[in-house]
Amino acid sequence: MVMDTTNNQETNDSIKEIEKYISVKEVMTVKVITTDIEESALKVGKEMIEHNVGSIIVTKKDKAVGIITERDMIKKIVAKNKKPENVSASMLMSSPLIMIKPSTNVIDASKIMSKANIRRLAVMQNGKIVAIITARDLLTIAPGLTTILADLIEMNHEQNVMAEEEYAGGICQRCGYYLVDLATVNGRILCESCRDEED
Repeated sequence: MVMDTTNNQETNDSIKEIEKYISVKEVMTVKVITTDIEESALKVGKEMIEHNVGSIIVTKKDKAVGIITERDMIKKIVAKNKKPENVSASMLMSSPLIMIKPSTNVIDASKIMSKANIRRLAVMQNGKIVAIITARDLLTIAPGLTTILADLIEMNHEQNVMAEEEYAGGICQRCGYYLVDLATVNGRILCESCRDEED
């Protein structure tokens, strides 16, 4: 039986080209809206409508701790028939907030989204969130990138551990602290100390 490796080679070549030339900085959405962790879902929803955004960063004492998306609003309020004025941002947000650098290439960004099963990443520069990049942003880069990303996800499907340098910072899922040094271990995003304990 002869295997046709032409498609795999073309996919790898396309990925290398994108990795070489396109960084997150070129496609990220610079419009970042924030809200305090104590705010009500009602106010969060109004802010999202007013600014015409699909997500909002949640802060606690001016530090980013999570993100609220349209999907969070539907799943945690609409689907459960809750009154938005009785639900706080802390109950609504998704955490940890995974952050990358503007210099991260778009293929690495797509790998992070795939492995963490998320559709948005915060972009951090000089200790501040400067932008959001979404799966939709990544798919606007080049015709056929959808196929390339699908192949990439398949090729990386069995890899459980992510390289530490892929994160710019976030919240450890074990200890709950905001840290820069994070990596995925057994499907959980952990800091160095918690990774040592996990081993």
